[in-house]
Amino acid sequence: MNGRLSNLALLVVVPLAALTGFLMFLVGSGPVWPVAILHGVVALLVVVLVPWKSAVVRRGLRRTQRQRRPGRATSVLLGAVVLLALVTGLAHVVGVLFRDSTVTTLQVHVGAGIVAVVLTVAHALQRRVRSRRSDLSRRTFVRLGALVAVAAVLEAGVQAAGALTSRRGIRRATGSFQLASSEVAAIPATSWLFDEVPDLDPTSWRLTVVTGGASRDWSLAELAQWNDRQVAVLDCTGGWWTEQEWSGVRLSRLLPPGAKGTVEVTSTTGYSRRLPLTDRLLLATAIDGQALTPAHGAPARLVVPGRRGFHWVKWVDRISHDDRPWWVEPPFPLQ
Repeated sequence: MNGRLSNLALLVVVPLAALTGFLMFLVGSGPVWPVAILHGVVALLVVVLVPWKSAVVRRGLRRTQRQRRPGRATSVLLGAVVLLALVTGLAHVVGVLFRDSTVTTLQVHVGAGIVAVVLTVAHALQRRVRSRRSDLSRRTFVRLGALVAVAAVLEAGVQAAGALTSRRGIRRATGSFQLASSEVAAIPATSWLFDEVPDLDPTSWRLTVVTGGASRDWSLAELAQWNDRQVAVLDCTGGWWTEQEWSGVRLSRLLPPGAKGTVEVTSTTGYSRRLPLTDRLLLATAIDGQALTPAHGAPARLVVPGRRGFHWVKWVDRISHDDRPWWVEPPFPLQ
């Protein structure tokens, strides 16, 4: 494979690695492993392509000031960011988590991946590489298949290393690691992007439930008449998970009997998620027998078994029920 083909391959591989990583954020249960393996194989294809890409880089660095092509700085920065994404991704798999840091290896990995996609696009615009009809030859596909096979072998080695360095069952298919302690106090106080913990008075707080053109406000004391319980895994996209018993009231109890469709659950901060209405949706007011703290979503937060943590809306103050499909919103919250 020559330098031009390696550039074309990287133009596809880097965004594909980001896309498969994006899918891992979306999938909280079910067939997660195939997506995770695909993400690993695609990412390690970058490593396999290094010998050919390094030849291109060496030629570019040998050029004089007058001979240099545009986008050199972008190219160097892209290489550094891709390297950071690879190193932090491998580190996370084998259990290097930056436990005492404000950010985790997975968060650094995701950030580097996003930046890498942006720089890849910028690099492609600055140094356009045109495809040729010969690029679709049988020889090219055979070579590509061989490279994918090598990347798959490397991914198997990485997964084996991760299994050897981590206790059995501590890492989920999503890549998240179990918290070292199951105590409620050990659960990190996280929120999506720019959300901050609001100052809410539990006695004056009200939950507004809207359905069929009518609405009703519920106080925390009124919700306490139920004590529904749900054992569920909170799998945070920050790279950790914990299994706890949550208690409160099932959302279906607050709606007309036999209600179907979807619910849009909104936080005091304006954050919202739309979900299919099922009996597994729980509005939790307590965790492991203890009242929720403000940092963990008090007075009430949503519990969504089988979904990643960003669906678990905190500080809920409004639930709207209708027949709109659940997928009408962006896959990730934008606020």
